[in-house]
Amino acid sequence: MLPTNHQPDIDVFGSTSDEEKLTQSIAPGEIVLGTIAAINALGQPEVNFSLNPSEQALTAITTLALTQQQINRQVALLFNQGDLSQPIVIGLIHSPLQAMLDNFEASQKNTSPQLDEKSESVELAASLNIDNVNVEGKKVTFEAEDEMVFKCGESSITLTKAGKVMIRGKYLLNRSTGVNRILGGSVQVN
Repeated sequence: MLPTNHQPDIDVFGSTSDEEKLTQSIAPGEIVLGTIAAINALGQPEVNFSLNPSEQALTAITTLALTQQQINRQVALLFNQGDLSQPIVIGLIHSPLQAMLDNFEASQKNTSPQLDEKSESVELAASLNIDNVNVEGKKVTFEAEDEMVFKCGESSITLTKAGKVMIRGKYLLNRSTGVNRILGGSVQVN
């Protein structure tokens, strides 16, 4: 027979009940690492983290655009008012390995070989997107092993390893405030 003043068993491992878990909070501003488990139909990330009060991933709000490709990536999380049931994704954790894989996948998509009928050579294309370049200094050098091509619309400048410079376009304008010289072993016009 049990005594009438029986108290519940004490959990020596410090685990918390489901009810206590749901009301857990952390200090506002404390960052917790988590993982993107999924992106739901509304485009919202569902995240898991070590202090997750739920058995399943929680829907989070985010400060950046996330895609299906970022599932399983580590993220930095804050919590609204310190409430663990209201995660906010504030950024992706940089992973050098993931960056290498992303760059490799992007280059694989952009390097589908194309046969050039005139020269019967395979041309590999890669893309580099730079919105703004600020260069401080007196000299900028671009270098390539075999050929460098600058293209814009229907115009191009091609530099080859053999020293050939080809300028192509619908209209070419050459202006000089000083002497305009054309020097070469021979000069042909038309």
